[in-house]
Amino acid sequence: MQQYGLSHDETALVGRDRELARLRSLEAKSRAGSLQVALLAGEPGLGKTRLLREIARCARQQGTTVLEGGASDAEGMPPYLPFLEALGQHIRSASTDELRAQAGTMVSVLATILPELSLRLGESVSSYPLPPEQARLRLFEAVGVFLSAIATPRPLLLILDDLHWSDRASLDLLCHVAQHQTNTRLLIVGAYRDGELMQRAAFERALTELARLRLLTPITLAPLTATAVAALASGYLGAAVDPAVSRLLAAQSEGNPFLAEELLRGWLESGALAQQQDGGAFYLVAPHPPLLPPSILNAVRQRLARLAPATAELLRCASIIGRTFDLALLARVTGQDEESAEECLHEAVQARLIHQLPPTATTAPTPFAFSHDTIRQCLYQEVRAVRRLRLHTRIGQELELRLARAHASTSAQQLAELAFHFARSGEVERGATYSQRAAQQALQTYAPAEAMAHQQTALQLLSADDPRRGPWLLELGAAALLASAWQEAIDAFQCAQEWGRRHGEQHLIGCAALGLGRAYWRQERIGPARLALEQAVAELSAQTTAETVEALVELGSLLILSLHQQEAALTCLERALDLARQLGERRLEAAACRALGNLLVRTNQIESGLPLLEQALSLAISLGEALEVSECCACLTMAYGWHGALDRRAQLFPLWLEYARRCHDPYQLRHLYTHLASSYALRSQWAEADEALDRSQSVVEELASPEPAALLQWTRGLLLAPRGHLSEAEDLIKTALVWYRQHASQSLAWWLGGLGFVQAIQGKQQEARTCLAELETLVAPLPAESMPLAHALCFMAATSAVLADQTWATRLYPRLLPFRGQFHSFLVDRLLGELALLTGETAAAETHLARAEAAARRLSLSFELAATLGTQSFLVLVRDGPQGIAQARLRLEEAVALSISTGTPTLAQLLQQQWQEWVHPHERAAGRPDRSTRLAHQPLPAGLSAREGQVLRLVAQGKSNRQIAEILVISERTVANHLRNIFNKTGVDNRAAAAVFAIRHGLLD
Repeated sequence: MQQYGLSHDETALVGRDRELARLRSLEAKSRAGSLQVALLAGEPGLGKTRLLREIARCARQQGTTVLEGGASDAEGMPPYLPFLEALGQHIRSASTDELRAQAGTMVSVLATILPELSLRLGESVSSYPLPPEQARLRLFEAVGVFLSAIATPRPLLLILDDLHWSDRASLDLLCHVAQHQTNTRLLIVGAYRDGELMQRAAFERALTELARLRLLTPITLAPLTATAVAALASGYLGAAVDPAVSRLLAAQSEGNPFLAEELLRGWLESGALAQQQDGGAFYLVAPHPPLLPPSILNAVRQRLARLAPATAELLRCASIIGRTFDLALLARVTGQDEESAEECLHEAVQARLIHQLPPTATTAPTPFAFSHDTIRQCLYQEVRAVRRLRLHTRIGQELELRLARAHASTSAQQLAELAFHFARSGEVERGATYSQRAAQQALQTYAPAEAMAHQQTALQLLSADDPRRGPWLLELGAAALLASAWQEAIDAFQCAQEWGRRHGEQHLIGCAALGLGRAYWRQERIGPARLALEQAVAELSAQTTAETVEALVELGSLLILSLHQQEAALTCLERALDLARQLGERRLEAAACRALGNLLVRTNQIESGLPLLEQALSLAISLGEALEVSECCACLTMAYGWHGALDRRAQLFPLWLEYARRCHDPYQLRHLYTHLASSYALRSQWAEADEALDRSQSVVEELASPEPAALLQWTRGLLLAPRGHLSEAEDLIKTALVWYRQHASQSLAWWLGGLGFVQAIQGKQQEARTCLAELETLVAPLPAESMPLAHALCFMAATSAVLADQTWATRLYPRLLPFRGQFHSFLVDRLLGELALLTGETAAAETHLARAEAAARRLSLSFELAATLGTQSFLVLVRDGPQGIAQARLRLEEAVALSISTGTPTLAQLLQQQWQEWVHPHERAAGRPDRSTRLAHQPLPAGLSAREGQVLRLVAQGKSNRQIAEILVISERTVANHLRNIFNKTGVDNRAAAAVFAIRHGLLD
């Protein structure tokens, strides 16, 4: 087997930035001559020792002396063990001269606990009797002075691990050193398990004393977050992990790093965890990994071994009840009185194995919980199978009796408890029934993953020919879809189909095919999705039901959205709407209206499609159908955008977000934040756009489908480009396109244009033209006047405009004209104006650009407005010739200033480059010298120096201080000084105004 997994010390420290920062701050204080004490507390496995080693590593890098020691629970250990180990390190490594100077006259006293000191120094120990109290005081003073001497040449970090096992004498010595060496460059960092203190009274007294002296900084380690657990897994395995692995690991380890690593090790060794080909992500081969690995069991058993036998036995019975249990139920099941049982549990509470919960309205008066589920699992596995079965039966019966006496309806938690116990008892039928009821209740409370688990248990308890198996398989598939567990959904629906064929259940076969189609589509497996949905329509058409309409809606939507088959899609959706109205099902009517309206919009029949979409949304809201409202909002967001109603689009996002969250289905959020980021970017609200992108990242990481992640990468790249990060933008878009080429080639026409556009801006003309040629091939089969075609043509037009390619402009203008007034990542009118300008159609260009300017100003689209103003400046040059240079420059000034002030320096630089290309022919016609000659002989305005002129030109090109410093090979501070001088001399107070000054005075001409 291939070897994976780093040792605990080799993996990067994750999730402890805050704690490490606090320790580094204390180290800085100690280096300044102020003794500091920090104690790390936490349950076993949380990484206390790992954090100690990290701060030791950091300290060594700073030149600090580091001494490490620790207590032990082994029998026969001497007192002062942590100090003996730490000081023993120093005695063995230091030179004899250093030791002699540091120990001074205290050698004989120190040698009473550190005999190797006298051996190293070659001195015989002479001592004289002292009363015990005085001898102890002299020893403590000697150790303190010794530590202070060690810390004199270099700061000292003293690490004391496992203090929960320390003896009382060590704790007293710690307090003495802290109290009497306060001006020593010494940082003491200890670690202990709260709950396993061998000398609890002494330890608490030490904590109190250190706190009283204001020397103690307590640091409690909390479990790692789910994100940190995922990072730990990636670091441990040396590769990314599938989101399902991260979720299960976080749930089972509960954020405990030791448990997480041991679980990973166990999964690898058992074959439950495997890696995708070519070094891809790790994934779970089996949905339910094996039991706890031996390393975890041994660690827990060591803690349990310290308990009284009666306490351990009571905990074993409690482990059968569950992670949480109440005293009354435990006492009844074990035949004890509550007082005796509580007395036994007190020892387990003191050992931090369990803790008492505050009573609530839904819990028993005295609820308890295991501190970690691994403790419960270890105890559970120690109970023999026959006894375990008997206890589960008894617990289930007691819970039923409670419900019967309460005469109350059964809650989701109570159903889950009954299902858990009867499923593991000898009463199979009751186990299956309660598991099924628990699954249904979990779905009603938006817990699809829990519903899946209950449903799987119910199915395991049914016989192969039980008539409930087929319908329950459908319910399992539906729960898996909601949980985004799409492969599990496919497996369930396929099993349902097989069961339906064996039993001649045509309707069930059709419903299973419908579920299969939905699952395949979410995985972007378009071919299998179409076949499954076509089968669903065929099987469900024998008798018209709600599922018939749903199948037609799904098939029609797939045909238009993914396959661009308008006629076939229209046939399906018109039939779906007709059948929905026949059935009188308003929910189905809303779905059919939404799908048909979406089709009409996507075929450029926006005036007909928008009313249907709005009608569907209104109907869905009135019915309280959260899922349908979310789907309608998604369609309307796109429709309003294409229609150029970007204000209405922006207003729709809060409603979409509200109802998408109500669905409790992360799939409904898959594109929401990405589109929201684009909406913010249109108005140059970059902070909000970046925040939305980050939220989208969190969503897509939880999804099994890679398509939303690819769209997010593409969008992130496209939004980086105008802000000057062109290389990074190109890389992100290329990465997204790799996925589209491999898995969704039918959609490639939507996305390839972004790459060509970014390459054109960078001056990569050949690569951009290659994209244009490939896009021409990709759009050939797309229906005329369809939205996919419009989207692709817009990027082709934008790329052609940057390239100033008249041939492409001539070819694209008539094809883009049917979409005038719309918006497809760009204002179509602006693109039409740019194409018309390139082809010499100045009157048409002026009309298009005037419309674009009006729309950009009305909708506050800063990027579009700046681009439009820039193109209008070129139009003035073409239309008016040399006489129009002054007027054109005014437009350009406004465009560049707007670009810089709104954080889009790429556009500012592009407009100025294009200005050079447009203006030079007219300057030559007017007899003006060329730019290089003019700049060489013409004095700079406002008394600017030559270097200040260089800086000003780069500012006007949208360059940052760092970029200017790199270009001119000067420091950023020097750039800042030049800018200050430029602002003072030119009378401006910001970069945008400085850029306008540069343009107005011809510094860029």
